[in-house]
Amino acid sequence: MTKYVIAILLFIALLAGFLLYVGDNAALTLTSSAEAGLFQFSPITLTWQAVIVFTTAIIVFTLLTWTLLTWLWRLPSRIRSGVGLRRRNQALDAMEDALLAGADGDCDKARKKAEKARNLIGSEDLGRIVSAQAAEACGDQSEAVAQYTAMLESDKTRATGQHGLARNLLAIGDLSRAIEQAEIAYADNKNARWAFDVLFQAQMADYQWNEAAKTLEMGERRKHIDKEAARRRRAVLLSAEADRISDTGQTQLATNLASRAASETPEFAPGVALAANLLNLTGEKKKAISLIEKAWAKRPHPALAIALLDLIETEAPKSRRKRIDALIKANPSHRESHMLDAEEKLKAGDGVAALSVLAPYLNLDSEAEPPTARLCQLAGQIEERLGNMSDARLWYERAATAPLEADWSDLDPQSDSFDYSDADWRRLTFSFGETGALIHPRHEAGAPRRRPGLPEPLPLESEAVVKRDFEDVTQTPPRTMPETPPGESTKKDLSQRLDKLLDKPKE
Repeated sequence: MTKYVIAILLFIALLAGFLLYVGDNAALTLTSSAEAGLFQFSPITLTWQAVIVFTTAIIVFTLLTWTLLTWLWRLPSRIRSGVGLRRRNQALDAMEDALLAGADGDCDKARKKAEKARNLIGSEDLGRIVSAQAAEACGDQSEAVAQYTAMLESDKTRATGQHGLARNLLAIGDLSRAIEQAEIAYADNKNARWAFDVLFQAQMADYQWNEAAKTLEMGERRKHIDKEAARRRRAVLLSAEADRISDTGQTQLATNLASRAASETPEFAPGVALAANLLNLTGEKKKAISLIEKAWAKRPHPALAIALLDLIETEAPKSRRKRIDALIKANPSHRESHMLDAEEKLKAGDGVAALSVLAPYLNLDSEAEPPTARLCQLAGQIEERLGNMSDARLWYERAATAPLEADWSDLDPQSDSFDYSDADWRRLTFSFGETGALIHPRHEAGAPRRRPGLPEPLPLESEAVVKRDFEDVTQTPPRTMPETPPGESTKKDLSQRLDKLLDKPKE
């Protein structure tokens, strides 16, 4: 406003200066050559100052008149714009209220406010988006599905409708329709990362292992998933499909799928164990053993040892021991190799050698990692074989409260180590696929444990059994179980007693 006032004042000042410059001496005389009629008039004499002022007045009057007429002409549209702006502000307030009510869980208010916003906006597409988001915010997925379905009718909102519809159908368990919408969207837009995620999750939830593997390959090509994660997920999917079709009698196809999974991802023990079992069934025992050894070199696992022991069960003791030594040699410094070595020495009756192998892992220092339940169980078996019943009982008691091993140490040698349901395979696809962590479904679900490791020669489960063991094995009264003060290390005692055992001649 100030700049306009300044401009007017400046114009007046310039005009006044110009009038002073012209002065009132010079005059302008107007005459007419007409002798009669309208244009015949007497000569008119005007000063130039009067002419300038009159001319300026006419120009100003013309501008003001034009401005007034223009303002009157535009007044109706301005009135309409003001009403529209007011409606728009009201619509924005209604949208905000709808979303906030949905976030607060007030579904009735969210629905009413969304309806009000839809009426005020005047845009059916935007109104549906607001209604769908409000319904999602308050958990009304059926209403959200209805609104997203309606969005498919408009080209402008079709992609948004597919996204919201597929996501909500997956949430309510309508897997076939979720897969359909995600497939269409992923085919139409190769950059739709959400379509890959929804499609893969829906196929996994429907246990469509083969279709999920195809989606995984497409997602990997489009860089919607990391290559390492895709490789691990593919191993689980191939193993799950092999496990499924093996029950239908398609042994060769199942063997091919499992062998591919084991070759590409040898650190996935369930796939390797399954492939070894299927290869053995098809008469390819050597290949099965080779797969286990390669997997052991990559990532030793107790189930692989059990799988190997099953394969060589009928071989001669010398050949059997040679196979086991070759497996241990594939990764000699690993804890599982030492565990397998200790178990085999215990089976051979050499408890002293078994305890010697296991001793580094039985450190009970408070600062060290405590022995797991599996280690305690094996230590108890070794002590029991050596006739140290009080120490055996102590290790068995520790096994009951020791930390568990999440990567399948809880195995039953007499049954399938990976007798998985479809839900178990699905869980592994994400847990192992994302991080490479192997967590047994029983461990994850907190299910009761099975007896791990070797079949216990003398399981100590009650005081009566302990007493019987002392009478039958040692023929001497049991020693008083030593009480170790909390936090005090027993590593020194164990090493000293181990030295004494090593000095004794073997019986």
